[in-house]
Amino acid sequence: MNILHYSLGLPPYRTGGLTKYSFDLMKEQAKNKDKVYLLFPGRISLLNNKTKIKHYKNEVGIYSYEIVNPLPVPLLNGISEPQELIKSCDKDIFKEFLSENDINVVHIHTFMGLHKELLESAKELDIKIVYTTHDYFGICTKVNFIDNNGCLCEERNLEKCLKCNKSGYSMKTIKILQSPIYRFLKNKGITPKLKILAKKLKQNKDVVSNSINEEIQITTDYRNSYSRLIDYYNNMFNYIDSFLFNSNVAKEVYEKYIKCNGKVISITHGDIKDNRRIKDFNHDKLKLTYLGPDKRYKGFELLIDTMKELNKEYKSQIELNLYGDINQYNIDDNIKTHGRYSYNQLEQIFDNTDLLVVPSIWNETFGFIVLEALSYGVPILISNSVGSKDLLIKEFYNNIVEANYESIEEKILLFYNYRDLLKQINNKIYKKINILLLRDHVKNVKKIYNIR
Repeated sequence: MNILHYSLGLPPYRTGGLTKYSFDLMKEQAKNKDKVYLLFPGRISLLNNKTKIKHYKNEVGIYSYEIVNPLPVPLLNGISEPQELIKSCDKDIFKEFLSENDINVVHIHTFMGLHKELLESAKELDIKIVYTTHDYFGICTKVNFIDNNGCLCEERNLEKCLKCNKSGYSMKTIKILQSPIYRFLKNKGITPKLKILAKKLKQNKDVVSNSINEEIQITTDYRNSYSRLIDYYNNMFNYIDSFLFNSNVAKEVYEKYIKCNGKVISITHGDIKDNRRIKDFNHDKLKLTYLGPDKRYKGFELLIDTMKELNKEYKSQIELNLYGDINQYNIDDNIKTHGRYSYNQLEQIFDNTDLLVVPSIWNETFGFIVLEALSYGVPILISNSVGSKDLLIKEFYNNIVEANYESIEEKILLFYNYRDLLKQINNKIYKKINILLLRDHVKNVKKIYNIR
C-alpha cells in the first residue's frame, strides 16, 4: 500500500507526542513493506510565495517531502491573523503528487499548515482520507481549549476565542519559526539559548497579553476573518472519511462540534516494550512522580498546591519527583526537580516511583506517559480529563479522579496509609493489562485504511 502521511515534520525540528507517534508509525509501516511518504509544512520563502512540493530526504524507508510556502503553523500560540490561514493555492500541485506516487490513503495528523486543496485533490482522485485526533486544532485554534489565563474552556465561545487568539504570534514571528535557518539550528541542537530567549519573550508577551486582555479591541474585519477561518476548518473536516480517535475523551469533544465518523483506537509508540515487573512498596516514604511541563493545563499547579496541603502534616512521609521542562522553584525540599528526561531514563525513574500522578485539567486526547508507566507496572493516579484512562481496566476506576486538589489529596493519602493497595494494583497491571505494542497498533490502523 502507498501511504501518504501529513504531519508537522520530523524530529528534532518537531517534537511532542504527535511527531513521536507519526514518525514511529511511518517507520513501522515502512518495515512492513508499505511505501510510506511524508508531506510536511516547510519553509516560507520571503522572495517567492508560490506553493510547491520539494523532496526533502529519504530516511528509514520514509520518502519525505516538504511543502514550500505552506499555510502558517501557529502551534499552541493562537492565530492573530486568520486571513493568512485560508489562502488558496494551485490544486494541481497536490493532484500531480498524489497521482505520480499512486497514493492509496492519506493519513492526516494535523491541519496546521495544510491547504484545503490537498483534501480536495484526494477526494477527486477517490483516495481515502483518515485523520488522527492528536489535539483539537481546527475546533480550537489554541489547540487545547485552554485560554490565556490557563483555564479550561468548557464551551467554544466566539467572543472569548477572538480575544484569546488576538495575542497569537505575528506572521513575522511564524515565518522565522518556519525558516530554513531556524530548522537548521534546531536540527543541530543549537537551540538552548534560543529557548531561554524565547521563554523570556513569551513571559513578557504573557504579561502584556493578559494585562490588556479585557481592553483588546475586536474589529469587524478581524471578527469576520476569524469566522471564515472556523468555516474553513469545518469544511476541511467534511473531507475526512474516517476519524481515528485517540480516546473516548477526544471522541466526545469532536462530536460536540462537528459531524465525524470513526473509531476509538488507543495509540502507542516504538519505544513501548512490555517491561512489567512486581514492585516493592515496603519503604517509609511514598514516592510520587510527575512527568511533563510546568504548565497549568497539565495540572502542574494543581499538583503543587496539593503537595503544599499535604506537607502541613506529611512532609517527611511523602516525596514528589518532577521530571520535564520545569523551571526551578523555591518549593519544599521533599519536592525535587530533575529536569528533562529521555526514554532511556524511564526504567530508572519508574523504579523509584510508587505512584505516577497525571493531573491534567485539559481534555487530553491521550497521554503517552500513562502507557509508559503501565509498561513498567507502575500504579497511576489520573484525572478524568486524560484520554489514556481508556487503558485502565475496571478494577482501576477508583484511580480516576476529578481534577481538583481535594480529590487528588484524598487518593494520595489513601495510598500512603494502605500500601497494600499499590501492591494489588501492581499485581493486576502485571497479570491483566494489555501493553499495546506498535506492531499490533499498525495492524489495527491498516484495517481502517482498507475499509471503503
